[in-house]
Amino acid sequence: SNDPSYILFFQLARACVETANIIVGAANFGTLALTMASESLVALMENDGMKTAIMQVWQPKGIGNDPPSLTVFNCNLKVATSQESLVLPIYHNTKVLEVKSLLVERLGVDLENLRFVHKQGPHFRTSHDHEECPRNVIVHGIKAFRRTPHVWEHPHCVIGAGHIGLKMAMTWLMEGFTNFVVYDRNDRVGGTSWIHQANTTSRLQTEAGVYHLEFHENNGWPAEAIEQPWPSRDALLDHFHEVSERFGILPYCKMNTNVSNINIIGKDVWTQSYELTVKEKGKSEQLAMYSSVSFFPGNLTRPKRVTYPGEDGFAGDIVYGISSSFDYTKCKDTNVAIVGSGAFAVENVRTCVEYKAKKVFMVCRRKTLSMPRVVSWLINQSSSFVSAALTLESMSPMYDLIGVDQWSYYSVFANESRTNVTIRQKARFGIGDVYFLAMAAGHTEHIVDDIKRVTEDSVHLNTGRKLEKISAILKLLGFNGEFENDRLLKIKELHGWWPQKDFKRYIVAEPIFVDANNFGGTSFSPGAISWSEQQVHLLKYPKDFTPLLEGNLMPIHVADEEIDRPAYVVEARHGSLTGITLGAVVRGIGERGNAVGGLSRERMWQMHPVDKFLQCARREWDGWRENLKEMGFTNLPEYPYTQENTQMYLRKEQEEHERAMSKQQRY
Repeated sequence: SNDPSYILFFQLARACVETANIIVGAANFGTLALTMASESLVALMENDGMKTAIMQVWQPKGIGNDPPSLTVFNCNLKVATSQESLVLPIYHNTKVLEVKSLLVERLGVDLENLRFVHKQGPHFRTSHDHEECPRNVIVHGIKAFRRTPHVWEHPHCVIGAGHIGLKMAMTWLMEGFTNFVVYDRNDRVGGTSWIHQANTTSRLQTEAGVYHLEFHENNGWPAEAIEQPWPSRDALLDHFHEVSERFGILPYCKMNTNVSNINIIGKDVWTQSYELTVKEKGKSEQLAMYSSVSFFPGNLTRPKRVTYPGEDGFAGDIVYGISSSFDYTKCKDTNVAIVGSGAFAVENVRTCVEYKAKKVFMVCRRKTLSMPRVVSWLINQSSSFVSAALTLESMSPMYDLIGVDQWSYYSVFANESRTNVTIRQKARFGIGDVYFLAMAAGHTEHIVDDIKRVTEDSVHLNTGRKLEKISAILKLLGFNGEFENDRLLKIKELHGWWPQKDFKRYIVAEPIFVDANNFGGTSFSPGAISWSEQQVHLLKYPKDFTPLLEGNLMPIHVADEEIDRPAYVVEARHGSLTGITLGAVVRGIGERGNAVGGLSRERMWQMHPVDKFLQCARREWDGWRENLKEMGFTNLPEYPYTQENTQMYLRKEQEEHERAMSKQQRY
């Protein structure tokens, strides 16, 4: 970002990395397909790329004015207690301290506990830090050439069996760890958003390539998503259950169980435990002790509510267009008013078209940008990101259909040449194509206004306009968080994702709003894998949290009752800064982030290659055209995205990526 606060933060983060030497050779290690930070150094050094990268860590030094020796030889290190060996390429004059420092960084051990011993003649002697590292070294002070996970007194607790909670359970199991439990109030896995807020007509707006539970470089993906990139609610819930069963997660899930209280035992953040009051449906309350609590409550839990004068006299249905509170078959051949302009509002336009509503009026105080499916696909398959400028440009085929300039929206901030662009809006993008088709056909009208009052079959707007013969009013004004979640986790200040910097209390709900000048994704699984793996890493290697605990590096958020926002509900900027900080300060998390950085692109091209994706999008577009044609609408344009214009946007995305990489190398 070009925002001054971002620039300052990046400067501080870079200074932290450079001065503390937290990420050893990060520029080189980051290009390798590393697995979790617990990977054995022995296994890593079998990679030729790592052997090349490791040479960038050493700093050859000459004697006096003489140039340094660049002669390379293999140093054979053996663990004193196990005889495990590691072959490490080093320079002739690489110092003992340099090799020790590498082990300290990679294994998380204390420097003062390391001792190198080598054979000199018939005797063994200690290798001193200032000396050149011998060819054969016995290492004292470690048990193996891999990090040793911390052993906690009690199990770990996960609250919430939605996408992130299940992903965290999967991460534990893939690491070979089983001492955890997952609690959820629902009777099945999948999360509140899909179980309660979505309904039978709801579908995924982003692509399944970046929204599936097994999202991981070592796993597969749902094959059916190749033909249907936007699965239904029921298909997604079945997917969550099937994957949880296949990966062995379900035995660790305690469903129909509510956590009503968390009592913190002890005052030392490193040793304190958590006593939970839990109640399974039909049983009495129980107390259970845990070493950590990871809470994933979701954001789509409590719809924002408003009541308009005259609602009691309205003859039709007035509902919040979520869950299953409304029978959409009632929409057929009638006029419907949708209040709102965000993702759920756009989703309801699709439902109204599919159920053949005669006319849809979208009423909102100000329009938020909607995103065509191809633009979402372009972002999620990108090599790194798509600029806000290219994001808006690639929306043109759809916005041209409806005669609207997307650059004119309140959320777009751009310089005159449109080279520096930010999109900042108080709602997530509604992603879908049918909104544009319905607008172009004249079926849907998007009105910037507010409702003044309601009468028997009409909606009266502040401007004096009257929407007549309305059969249903669907309110879709967004969601608020639950203050009870703050109270449960005893949050006064949220530092990053941790209340009062307690790294064993962790709460993540997807950040709200849009605030960016580059877009790296529009979907959930890339975030879910990061959020789950980051916390698993810190619980395995708690020392890595020390600089975060001792410093003031994390963004801080507190509750604001005036705008009805709990502390755990954070904006996009808070989430971005937290991720940047973790990647910069915690070496293992930074390396892991680099390793999975290309996974979204890989999955998108495996599951949704451009030809197939356009075919699926065009097929659905033609289905909606048929519906609108049957209702008597005649202005029904062909799908505006073609191979030609899509390939053009792909070329521009690659050009942006190449420019960014070139700039990074120069920096």
